[in-house]
This record gives sequence, structure tokens and C-alpha cells, in this order.
Amino acid sequence: MDKIDVIIIGAGIAGITSAYYLHKNFPDLKFKIIESRNDLGGTWDQMKFPGVRADNDMYTYGFSFDPWKGPIIGSGKDIKNYLVRVAQKFNFKKHVLFNTDVKSLIWKDNQWITKTNNQIFCSQYIICCTGSRDRKDPHLPKFPGKKQYKGKIVHTQKWGNTNCKDKNVTIVGSGCTAITMAPSIIKQAKKVTLIQRSPAWIVNIDSQKKSTRNYKTIQVLWDYFSSRIFKKFQRKIMISKNSYYNKTTTPSYDYWDQRPASSLDNDYFTAVKSEKVTTIREGISEWVKNGVKLKNGDVVESDITIMATGGNTQLLGGIDILINNKKININNTSWYRGMMFSGIPNLFAHAGYINFSWTARCEIVSKRICKTIDYIKQNKLISCTPKYLGKASKPSIQANYVLRAMDKFPNKTYKFYQNYLIEYISFKYTKINDGALSFSKN
Repeated sequence: MDKIDVIIIGAGIAGITSAYYLHKNFPDLKFKIIESRNDLGGTWDQMKFPGVRADNDMYTYGFSFDPWKGPIIGSGKDIKNYLVRVAQKFNFKKHVLFNTDVKSLIWKDNQWITKTNNQIFCSQYIICCTGSRDRKDPHLPKFPGKKQYKGKIVHTQKWGNTNCKDKNVTIVGSGCTAITMAPSIIKQAKKVTLIQRSPAWIVNIDSQKKSTRNYKTIQVLWDYFSSRIFKKFQRKIMISKNSYYNKTTTPSYDYWDQRPASSLDNDYFTAVKSEKVTTIREGISEWVKNGVKLKNGDVVESDITIMATGGNTQLLGGIDILINNKKININNTSWYRGMMFSGIPNLFAHAGYINFSWTARCEIVSKRICKTIDYIKQNKLISCTPKYLGKASKPSIQANYVLRAMDKFPNKTYKFYQNYLIEYISFKYTKINDGALSFSKN
């Protein structure tokens, strides 16, 4: 059994961020990064569909300790290369174990035992950097008759070698992924049908626009919070500044009730005007031999059906967590500051915002993790465990992927604000021993 100070699970943005701040604050601390894939990058190593890119600005999505130097919106390939370059710059790749799956995490005798498909580690701390999406099983709505469909069904999360050139293609979904990929698919395909049960709010981004991290932080947060306060006013603004919106393209929900999608240089708005594009606002009833049958009885024929239907939520990578041989159900815990779970000692986990950059939160959480570890070391403690405190969890946004996963989230939350500015101040200035953590000595 290999002895390590910290095990980091996942070599994406969160894993790289965690490694950077651990090494910065504790140069002599030993850590390993365990990654199930054969390369680092997380989401940006996995997602290969045409047009894949960030759906928020790179000024806040890039690292503050090694800022992004490309355009305001990064392509999937460029983001992956950026992450590889940062990992090489700080020599993190030597710490990564690739093609390694964590099977279980067991807290016993005041230490973590990490069992993988290759070897076993013991450590004092775990930092889980697996995000909140099931990377193996995406969300696929179940419609009867799937076996009789003669075309190809592909989910954007499992793109493989799918080729849409000169094919009749149907894209199912109206969220960020569907809007992002549609222009690229429309360029390749012979004919494209967009099945969007309900339209989405879409924000256009100018690829040539220059900005700064601080300015984008204020702008994005103001955009979100003003939409919560001035709902009707924001709705009018969105409709008035884009001729795309009409009776059939205007969402029934208010701006930011769900995460807005993004169009780059009006690519989506231009692409859907093509004569080879048909947009349908109707639900699917079943699969048929040559396509899908809609609830109104119409049949949409296609050679390839792309399911841009989002992911399934999964915390802690679906790994079994055992405390003194008892398996933990995350739904029965409280989410302490969005970074720990009640009853689970010395395990930290990254989670994102629905209204702001994933990377920005990874950085402030990583700093708080380091402050916590330092407090434990300075006071000669062995562990800290969140108490079961807080309020009943509520959906942070009215998106289907959140609503259908509430039983997979902790049933309580404690000081998880979904507000970057509040958390930035709170994480930086509040004391570690805040009354919500229990500490243990040897």
C-alpha cells in the first residue's frame, strides 16, 4: 500500500488547480492525481463533437496563475492544449496516474484508503475533482421503438468517429450543446432538422471583443443578478436587441431561469436561416424505421440522430464512499460550503456555479482547502468533519438536469451561496474553525 499525503481524483481543470495550490502552499507535500482517461483535460479531453467550445468567456475560465492568451471564447481543442501546457509548465504530469479508475474510498483508522483498478493508496486527504456530470452515462431520453431505427444514434458526450457529411441529420435538444454544435453540423450535413421542444435564450458573443478578468467577473454576475431582480425588464431587453426572437423562438421562462446558450459571431442565428434547416417545436413520441415520430404524428426522417440532451448528474464520480465500513449516501448529507459533506472527514470536492466560471470557483475552493489543511497541521490535528447543518436543498436553477437529480445531491446545504463575490470574501476572511466543523486529534 503506497503512502501519499493527498490523493487528487481527476486531471481536468479542478485537478490542475488543486495541484497548483497544494504545491504552492506545501512544497514538500506528496500528492498523486488519479485519472481514468489516458490524458489530462477532463471535459476537454472527452468532448469531441463538431464545434465544441467554451460557453463562457475565457478571461474567467482561464487560470489566474497562468492566464489564457487566446480569444474570448476558446475552442475545445485550444482549451485542451492550454491545460496540457499549464500542466507541463508546473511539472504536474509526473504526478498523474492515467488509465486508473478509483473503485472505492474507505476511511478507516484516521486515514483514507483509495482502491483503484491497479493499486491501493493510503492518504490523509482526498480532493475529488470529478465535477458533477456522469462521464460514462449521459442523459438519453427513452422513446419506444429504438431497435427498429435503421440510422445512427449518437450522444454528444460519446461522439466517436461520427461523420455527418452529406447526411440527413436530426439534432434533439435546445440547450447549450445543441446551440453550440448546430452551425458546424449544418455546414457538413445535407439536411438538418432541429427538434427543440422549447426554445432557449441565446446570447451572442463577439469573438474579437477584448476584456479583462475583473471586468468580465462584474459583468457576468451583474447580468445574472439583475435578471433575478428585474425579470420582466431583462426579458424585454433580450427580445428587443435580437430580431431572432418571435412568438415561436421566445422561451416561456425568464432569462437566466435556465443557463443561456451562446452564439459566436451570430453563427447560430445565421445558420438556422439556411434553406436546409428545419426547426420543430414538438416532443418526440417514438422511434420509427427511418427516424422519429413526433407527438403530432409527423415523422422526421434522418440518417443520424444526435442527442444533445445533456448529462446525468453524479457527485464524487459515483465512487463508493465508506466510513468505518458503512457506505455513505450523499443525499443524506449536508453540503458544507459546496466543498465538503457532513460526516465525511478530510474529503474535499469541487463543485461549480450555474451562473459563473467553473475555474474561478475551483481556485477559491483550492485556497480554502489549503487553509484548512494548514489549520489541521498547525494545531496538530488529524481530521475535520462537517456537521449536519444547514437548510433544505433547493434547485439552484430550473434546468431539467438539476431538477431530475435532486435525490443525488445532499439534502441540506450550509453556506453554499452560488455567488462568487460572497464566497470569495467568505473563503478568504472567515476562520476555518467556524463552528460547522468537528476536529479530531490523534
